[in-house]
Amino acid sequence: MARRYIQQKPQSRRELFDALVRNAIDFVESALETLDRRPKNAIVEFYTATELFLKARLMAEHWSLIIAKPETASLQAFSVGDFQSVYLDDSARRLKEIVGEPLDEMALTNFRSLAEHRNQIVHFAHTDYANASGERAGVVVELWASWHYLHVLLTQTWKASFEAYQDEIRHLHSRMINQAEFIRVRYHELEPQIAELTSQGSAFVRCNHCQTTAGKVEASHKWGSDYRCLVCEAVGLAVKRTDATIPCDVCGAPLRLFDKELVKCPTCDQAIDTDKRIALCQSVYKEGDDWWEEGAPHIAECHICMYHRPSVFYVDGLWSCVSCFDRGWQAVSCPHCGEFVTGDMDTIKHACCFKCG
Repeated sequence: MARRYIQQKPQSRRELFDALVRNAIDFVESALETLDRRPKNAIVEFYTATELFLKARLMAEHWSLIIAKPETASLQAFSVGDFQSVYLDDSARRLKEIVGEPLDEMALTNFRSLAEHRNQIVHFAHTDYANASGERAGVVVELWASWHYLHVLLTQTWKASFEAYQDEIRHLHSRMINQAEFIRVRYHELEPQIAELTSQGSAFVRCNHCQTTAGKVEASHKWGSDYRCLVCEAVGLAVKRTDATIPCDVCGAPLRLFDKELVKCPTCDQAIDTDKRIALCQSVYKEGDDWWEEGAPHIAECHICMYHRPSVFYVDGLWSCVSCFDRGWQAVSCPHCGEFVTGDMDTIKHACCFKCG
């Protein structure tokens, strides 16, 4: 693919890596500077920075990994930026399968969500926010959540590749912390309104986005409550909690596997990741719901987080994913491909499931 309108001077791989990282840092800076005036634009800029950081990590492994079709790679074309680069999902796949550093499932889910917001803004319009303060708060929440995962990658998992940029990353982190303070201030301002609405009979739940107890319940179901957050204007579902516990296979201590904050056994310090949660659940949850038949699959694949192996068990009357912790969807064997999956039953019946769609 020859460039027709842009000509760049050839650069070494080290120079290109440096330019890539500094471009990503500039986009984060720009997102923070844009936040007050054009909050939604900040999402576009921050997502761009996220993709650039992922590409930089791939490039640190080998320059050809950031090219969409490595088999067409040309070092000469690469040196002048004449190539098509990978997008988020391909970057994540290569990090896992080639570099051997898979992204945390929660991080990848978060980055995908940010990508959806970005695409909605760029290709159509984003209508989630009803007022200016809510818009800014909502965007701050999006950026802060993504930065949380990105910061761990840049300062821990990938620190060796980004050692030369730790001062700039610390500066960005400081600025992001200041933005998080805005959420706390806005919640404090809304507390009297929340108290008044509560006295009038309204119920509030914790918002999954900004983590404040400002989600005004609009409808309740057996699987949880639909809400709109007064702080960040997010619309979401507060999933019904379960206090189900499973004994640790090392020390026997009871573990609340559906607590997303649980990363190790509090008694023996055994690491608890998604695969460990699945293994522990397999020994306890061996049946499905009332529609389940003896001998049929009883662990479903999750259409929300799309974890690479079945991760949804029937717990306390609801199908429950131990990867993304979503609950309440139905599970069925897809009539088209035969996979046992969660999702919308009408869509699966009349069209396809997430595996064969």
